[in-house]
Amino acid sequence: MKKLAERPLGVTILAILQLIAALLLLFSGVMGILAGLAIPFFGIFLIAIGAMALIFGIIGLILFIGLWRLKGWAWWLAFIINLISVILSIYSFYMSGFTDYFQLVNMIIPLIIVIYLFFVKKYF
Repeated sequence: MKKLAERPLGVTILAILQLIAALLLLFSGVMGILAGLAIPFFGIFLIAIGAMALIFGIIGLILFIGLWRLKGWAWWLAFIINLISVILSIYSFYMSGFTDYFQLVNMIIPLIIVIYLFFVKKYF
């Protein structure tokens, strides 16, 4: 399929938001690891959490690059991550006995992204 020349504004916004989130995760990861190194015994938990944040931050940077360059794999990765987020929010809402309305709010943005990605798939 032929790619269209220009990146849609919505994809640009998603890519920039992804970059911001990735940078925040990288910063949090470094801070978690540094804090963990300063605390004896329980520091191992902070180091583990910091390492996970670093890994997710690196994945986020890779996703940013893919979205920015309109790579097909980035479309799939963004779609799968947001779809999983929607499913987990629905599951959490169900497990709360349908009382944790934050999970419904938490589901809205990823659901909008999943729907939007269908409309812009032709650009990837």
